[in-house]
Amino acid sequence: MWIWIVIGIIGCILVALLIAACTYIDIKILFNKVEKDDYFTIKVRMLFGLVKLNYQIRQIKFKGFDQGFLMKRKEKDNILHGHDSREHISINFEFIQHIYNQIALIIRFTADFKRWVRKLLRHVHCDVLTWETHIGFGDVVETGMATGIVWAMKGTITGWLSHTIQLEHMPQLQVHTHFNDPQFTTELRCIAKIRFGHAMIAGVVLLVRIVRVKGGLKLWQSILFKA
Repeated sequence: MWIWIVIGIIGCILVALLIAACTYIDIKILFNKVEKDDYFTIKVRMLFGLVKLNYQIRQIKFKGFDQGFLMKRKEKDNILHGHDSREHISINFEFIQHIYNQIALIIRFTADFKRWVRKLLRHVHCDVLTWETHIGFGDVVETGMATGIVWAMKGTITGWLSHTIQLEHMPQLQVHTHFNDPQFTTELRCIAKIRFGHAMIAGVVLLVRIVRVKGGLKLWQSILFKA
């Protein structure tokens, strides 16, 4: 009797894991800038909406070359009982140098980390990618040069993405030029997804790669706990 109950429980767990592995992790990214108003958000949804993460940046201000950019960040999720945090982040040269050093350490103490990232990104499917920009400086020459730079930047980024992830549809890119109306607005919208099973396998592979390098696990623990 008890044997069949245990087998039934194990079977239910395996079925639940199989169903979870076939579901997708949905990722939505939206960036909108209209003059001095900024809005950036990342929304992650997985396991039929049981796990959510909402990361928002409501304001970005340039405080000078010494202080860099000041951002107001808000983070919400309902992974357990819900979590809501707000903080200010200053992005300056020291912050960028710190992030660069952290990434360099991760690459050094993780076996084939770049290869792992490339393999993980191959499983990412992008359903929607739109990027619309309105630009104008009041001067024909400056506006024309800026328009060319924006087009080149968008082409470079989308070209890199086409070789890195799976684009399900052609990116919708637009640049509207305003010669007599000084302005700069841009809106980026991206909807991507990856199977939960691929993410789980990638997590296990990453753990193995970390353990293979002496000091790798300790380094990752220090970085994660400090974050």
